[in-house]
Amino acid sequence: MVARDKCSNLNGRHLPAEVSIKGYVLQNVDKPSHRNRGGGSLIYIKEKLQPQIKTKRVTEKSEILHLTTQPHRGLTIKIVPVYKNPTCSAIEDDEFYDCLDNILSNPHETLIMGDFNLPHMNWTTRQSQAPGSKLIDLMNTNSLQQHVNEPTRGNNILYLVMTTTDSTNGLEVTDKIGDHQMIDFSLAVQDPNTRTQHKQVLDYKRANFKLMKKDHGSNNYEVLMSNKNAEECYMILKEKIATATKHHTPRKRIRQTNNPPWFS
Repeated sequence: MVARDKCSNLNGRHLPAEVSIKGYVLQNVDKPSHRNRGGGSLIYIKEKLQPQIKTKRVTEKSEILHLTTQPHRGLTIKIVPVYKNPTCSAIEDDEFYDCLDNILSNPHETLIMGDFNLPHMNWTTRQSQAPGSKLIDLMNTNSLQQHVNEPTRGNNILYLVMTTTDSTNGLEVTDKIGDHQMIDFSLAVQDPNTRTQHKQVLDYKRANFKLMKKDHGSNNYEVLMSNKNAEECYMILKEKIATATKHHTPRKRIRQTNNPPWFS
């Protein structure tokens, strides 16, 4: 069971018995300011999953709580509840997404969930203007899949559930709590001793070639390659192509085999 609430400021006002659930561990972050009512995130995780806190990052306008769990021997899953205020500045956005990118740099499977407050995202095309474009870059770079396709507040999809694998089952936007909808889902976890090995590759079928072409068109190769020899020009072109491809091509997981790449 996992629970999260962006208005769950405990701040020492409640006895442990008032908020505890038998068999579960409660972890939370409280908003530092006392000027506003509420503010904070909490999560309940079963004791047998051995949750451990790795990161607590909280500011006036954002919260990130990073925990690890061990559902099976040899398998670690990162669970990351988040909240981001829609009034975050560009610098605050950069710091928020840099923290998530750092968490994702570790190869363990990851679940990120929470209120990103990005009402103008187009989840059909995976396109958005800033600040949503920063989330799209994070998703493409780290092979994240977003699973919520129904509005969670009014007509907007604000609460997101993202994973590094296609591992959610039965995700459903359900009843309201206040003015937000609840999201109910399960996470399919397989024992590492029995599961098939996979690897990540670029999914060119879902690549945004229009944006790749736009990126290439914005490069002034005449200036970049001025006074460069053929080898240096080749390396510049190679790096620009690789950067555009990485930014605009999501990744997918495929089954690992021992066959050579050309064998099918």
